[in-house]
Order: sequence, then structure tokens, then C-alpha cells
Amino acid sequence: MPDSTVRAGLLDPRPLNRSGPLDSTPTMVRRAEDAHGDWLRETLGIGPAATSAVLAAAGRPAAPMHALGAVPELAPDLRERALRTLILPGDERLVVTDVVPVDERIMSGQRFALRVRFAAASLNPPRLVRVAVEWAGDPFANEILLEGEDAARGYINVPFGEDQTLPVGAASFEVTLYNALGARARFRTTCAVLPSNPFSLDLGPDAAFVTGTWSARGVRHGDAYDTGIAVTLSNGDAGGVQLPAGFHWKFWDGGVGGTLVEEGDGAFPGGTIEVPGHNTWRGTIGFHSPANSGVYNHYEARNDMTIEIIMSGPFGPVRGTITCRTMFRYGVNITRVATEDFTNQEYTDLGTAVNRTRTLYEQRDMTFDVQWRGIARANVGGYEIIDSFDEFHQLLSDWSGPDTDQNIDAFIVQSIAIAGTGVDGIDGSIPGPTSHAGPDSGITSSKCGYVDAGGTRRLHAEYLGMLIGHELGHYLGLVHVGDAGNLMLPSSGTNDIALTYGQYDTMIHHGWVRID
Repeated sequence: MPDSTVRAGLLDPRPLNRSGPLDSTPTMVRRAEDAHGDWLRETLGIGPAATSAVLAAAGRPAAPMHALGAVPELAPDLRERALRTLILPGDERLVVTDVVPVDERIMSGQRFALRVRFAAASLNPPRLVRVAVEWAGDPFANEILLEGEDAARGYINVPFGEDQTLPVGAASFEVTLYNALGARARFRTTCAVLPSNPFSLDLGPDAAFVTGTWSARGVRHGDAYDTGIAVTLSNGDAGGVQLPAGFHWKFWDGGVGGTLVEEGDGAFPGGTIEVPGHNTWRGTIGFHSPANSGVYNHYEARNDMTIEIIMSGPFGPVRGTITCRTMFRYGVNITRVATEDFTNQEYTDLGTAVNRTRTLYEQRDMTFDVQWRGIARANVGGYEIIDSFDEFHQLLSDWSGPDTDQNIDAFIVQSIAIAGTGVDGIDGSIPGPTSHAGPDSGITSSKCGYVDAGGTRRLHAEYLGMLIGHELGHYLGLVHVGDAGNLMLPSSGTNDIALTYGQYDTMIHHGWVRID
């Protein structure tokens, strides 16, 4: 039996408290009353006359932001730069200029606080700060009201208590600042939470192929699977450490200690790894698993595995694990019934709804391809309004197919008006057949339209996306459940979007679901 092969490389280092690729950049913005001549000349690159004119315009108690437009000493480009750099007393604007940990770094399992720095007009000070936290667990948020002294000093410390401590790994903080006028400012930063113990090894998916559940993704290329992972070594000690670049890898079925699928050795380039004090080191490992290798066979059997990496750390062996699985794919025919009755805006909204459905499934490591179809009103035969279950099944018999494709037919009708039901969607059977013959091959959804305040016909894209996803779940074998927030609740709503691992495991065994 052939074995998997491994190749290791290095990733670019990232700053400890600015480690996310989507993080905001700190800005040099000040309240006008805090600015002085030297700072203005250096920041804007202007001369003494223009500096005096700017300070005079900005110093008026209720000067609005457009006051700088009346400063003749400023060229147009400098005027724009000044507007981006100064917050005048009458401004409605506010800016979050930076977000950093109060104690320089965040340590695992320990309380911490973030310092939110801002610039805001003295007449329109900020009133509320909200910090949303994304980490390895469920997202959560802190909200704090600002007092007068907070606004005057230009920052507020947002504390996180004993029940909000974080584990080792990346944590992203989305900060939103509001004033009483409804203006808001945002800033995002990602911090590497360091180990308190004080050294750790953590695994994540590589940047190119990420599953919805933050697992490593096995991607099929011809007669082989490639699996990439990122390795982070975190040093919570003040002194730098060195360790050998070699590592041992294992693929387990059933988690660490279960059935060993494959194992081997590899090494990062350079022979020795150096991790600076209070910092991280990052590398990447790629596994190539040819046909009939243990890893290949487990992917083909649609089984999850666990990757374990073991290295010789400064205080003994360190190890990290991550689940690996494939992404599964199926096809959907989205068919508009009575195409002439869909406006351009409704067609656009339907596309938005379908993209939302795809997002719901990709969070559970499934995705789908779409074929767009339509039935003209002249040929629709009354099916634009479904007023009985018999009529729905007849629609499937007449229009599902062709039998040469293996896509689920999803018909979007003008309305479903079955007396005494109040349903917006119907499925043919649970699970749906792997054939287009007969009256059960497909689902249908009402297009769920409305007229907006401007008189434009629209679709409830968010609700319709959930509804289509719910009916597709039935076709793939899911029954109704009673779990709060689940997509398959009997009367699921816009916020009911979760799918469990058990539901995922049911759907991936439908005959029309294939490995991506």
C-alpha cells in the first residue's frame, strides 16, 4: 500500500497583536483642540501661514467639518488630507484610531482588557463601545457606556472577565464605537493569545482550503488527495527558545488513540526553529496521499480523520491536533416558474438568497453548483400558484429532469396557497430519489415577495435562502428536529441556520452528493 508523503515550509511571521490579514491599520487622527502647530506641519506638510489658518478655523467652538473648506491657504489636496486628519468640534464623525491589549499581550486563561483609542468631537462624544470577539468557540460581545472623562482622554479600556478568558490561538476583535447622533466607527484587530504554561503547538487549516467548521480540508487532485495545515508555535515566556525542526505526524480514525491510519516523519527547513520571547512562529505542512493509501481510502469512504503533529518542545514534547475532512458537493436546478413574473430586482434577490443557502451549507462542509432555469408563463400550466399537494407532485412529474443530470430540482413559484397549511415550501419525499422520474423528485418554495418603501418589488432574500436550504435538507434525508436555531425546525425562521454533525453525516451519504 503506498504511503502519504509530506512537505513542510515556512509562513511569514505576523505581529503578535496585528496578526490578521483583514486587520485595520492604526490612523493618525486628532481632535482639533488637541492639535498643535508642529504636529500639523509634520502631519500635513504645510507651512506656518496655512498652519495658523487651520488652527483658527478649527478652533471655533462649533466648527463643523466643512469649515476647512473656507481656508484659502490650503490647496484642495491638503484640504482633503486635513479633513481626514482632524476632528473639528462640531463634527458628527468619530474615528477608532487603534485597539491594543492594555497589558501588551493576551495570555491564555487569564483576564485581559483592550484599550480602544478614538478621536471624536467634543460636542458629539462617543456614547457606546461594542467589542465582538471571534475565537475558537462561539462568538460573544462586550458593550460599555462611555463617561465624560473617557471622551476627554480619548480612550476607553474594555475589560474581559473570568468567564471570558481565551485559549491559545488567534482571537479577532471587531470594535464599533457609536455617538448619540448614530454615527459609528469600526476597527478590527487580531491578537495571538499566548500560552500561560508557557509553550504550545496549534494546528489550523491552510489558507487556500478551509472547511466551514475550521477543519483541514482534503482536496482531491486526480488520483490523490492533498491536505494542508498551518502550524503555530506560541511562546508565552519572556525568553526566546530553540527546538529541532523535525516533527512526527499521525492520521487517526476516531480521534487520537483510535485506529492509526498512517504516520511518518518530516522536518521544517533550516534544522532549528527559533521562537522569540512572547511571540509566535508559523509553518505549513502539506500531505500528498496517493490512491490506495490509508488516508486516500478514508477520504473516499467519507470518514473524518484527526491529524496529530508532535514536536520536541523546550519543556518536553508538544503536540497539536485538527480534524480533516473533504468538502462535499451536490447540484441544484433553480427553476423560476413563470419567468415573466420575476422582475429584474426579484431575479437579483433570488441570486442573493441562493448564495445565502450555499453559505449555510458551506458552514457544515457542503456546497452546491447551480443551474439556472425558467418556465415561461405560456408553458407553465397553472403551476405558478400551487394550491394543493397533488398539484405540487404533478409539477415535479411534468418538469423535473432531464434524467441525465443529477441535480436536485428546486422550483420557485409565485406562491403556495394550500388551504389550512400556511407553508412556504414543500419537499417531494425524505430523502428525495436519485432519479427525475416520478412525482417526488424535487422541492418547491414560494418566492416570498414584498414591495419596499420605494415601491419596488423585492424578495425576502435572507428568509428565502433559509427556506430553500430547509427543503434541500429534506431532499438530502433530514427530518424535522426540535433543536433551537436548527435549520430543520418545523417552522424555521431567518436565524435558524445551524446544522449538526449528525445531519451532515446523513446528507453526505445521499446518492447525488459527491466528494469535491
